[in-house]
Amino acid sequence: MAGKLQLVNPKGRARENTAPLAVNVRYHGATSLGYPKRSYAISFDKPTALLQMPAGQHWVLNASFIDRSLMRHKLSYDLFLSLSRSGAPRHAARSSWVEVYFNGKYQGVYLLMQRVDGEMLGLRPFEKNAPNPACLYKAVDHAANFGQAGHAGYEQREPDPVQRAFWEPLDELNRFASRAPDKQFFDAQTGIASRLDLENAMDFYLLVLLTSNSDGITKNFLIGRDAVSGEGPPPKFFFVPWDYDGTFGQNWNATPYPHDAWLSNHLFDRLMSNQEYRRRLAERWRQRREREFSVETICSRIDAGVRALGWAADRNAIRWKSAAGIYPNRLSFEEDIARMKKWIEARVKWLDAAIKKRAGN
Repeated sequence: MAGKLQLVNPKGRARENTAPLAVNVRYHGATSLGYPKRSYAISFDKPTALLQMPAGQHWVLNASFIDRSLMRHKLSYDLFLSLSRSGAPRHAARSSWVEVYFNGKYQGVYLLMQRVDGEMLGLRPFEKNAPNPACLYKAVDHAANFGQAGHAGYEQREPDPVQRAFWEPLDELNRFASRAPDKQFFDAQTGIASRLDLENAMDFYLLVLLTSNSDGITKNFLIGRDAVSGEGPPPKFFFVPWDYDGTFGQNWNATPYPHDAWLSNHLFDRLMSNQEYRRRLAERWRQRREREFSVETICSRIDAGVRALGWAADRNAIRWKSAAGIYPNRLSFEEDIARMKKWIEARVKWLDAAIKKRAGN
């Protein structure tokens, strides 16, 4: 549906206001489309910068309907982004909370997010005659568990499948992950480490474990690889997190989720069967726990989110009060924040012991 979008900032930031911008809007999501507060995908005619975030042509307005805290997506993505180092980016959608009006009617708080695509990831643009272009795939079904050859459970995002179907890189990765003998799988020169960025994979896995994203280990993630240029070593696959409203003590349907569940898939089961990998993962967890994944750091991010949302959280609750009967839970904003903090403290304490035990320390 064609329309106009205008950003209007609070008093004192009027210079950041925009003139009405032409956009195309459609519903976004799968299960979430069954909720009364729906998410939307927004597309501009050309890459457009919004709220000091990098320019992009495609954006998402995430409703966060089942997330009373309104911050599980942003908290998770910002945590992963914080793990970036020079030469080793950790890609995740950048985001900002906004209050949305449709045709003058208040719709509540949404999270304006980047769409994960080749443009956002800095992948080499598609060239029609390139034999091995950049590729990006989204895991949309639990078949995306690396347990079998082929590409069941995935959607192709890059290149645009209308321009070219390009499944060969993912098919080869899945074949190798599911069928290669252990000696071949762990070979230092030609094994999994030559195909997959293991540093990125460890950080992705630790984010899944930290947040207990039970719906984000065999689906709801993206995996990509840049174009093969013929210069230097071939590019490796890397993970990008996506869909984190069912986290931090909450399942995908907003039912409570325990703090003591271990999550995995076939790929990470294979990696965890190796003593050296388990040692490296444990050391990485120890390092992250001292800084980015400390209870203090995470709770500080939550407190900053509470301050940023301010009275908007109350306005959102009032707007959707009529939907209270179909909310998956009955928590208030304040109750959910308190529950999250309590769950985080229990979760990291349990993970400290669980990862140490698996490392054999």
